[in-house]
Amino acid sequence: MKNLKYKENNSGFSKTSIGLALDKYEKSVKISEETESLAVLKDNFRLNTTGTDDDLTIDIQDALGRESSLSLVVDNIVVTVEREIVTLNGEVNREEEKITAGYVATALAGEDNVNNYLSVAS
Repeated sequence: MKNLKYKENNSGFSKTSIGLALDKYEKSVKISEETESLAVLKDNFRLNTTGTDDDLTIDIQDALGRESSLSLVVDNIVVTVEREIVTLNGEVNREEEKITAGYVATALAGEDNVNNYLSVAS
């Protein structure tokens, strides 16, 4: 966005407001990219076709292991499944890692079937 021009006089825009707008735009692009990658993830993994809790647990653990942004914390994430309800426990380093793990589990287990109890290290 280097070509963005603005006037510092009475245009109503300031460097701060344009910077905030750019930050908001970049965040929305990042969220869009994450949503797209989760759609691909969902297509690449089966949605618990056998219906067993053990299979769903293994599928989610495999998917978490393949997620590069979780590579440093994947061993800290404990996945349990009971009656097709997924629970994530453990500790991650950043809020983004907690959110990503939740998205991965939701992509495989379905919306409203994931309890994300991961804590973020202080």
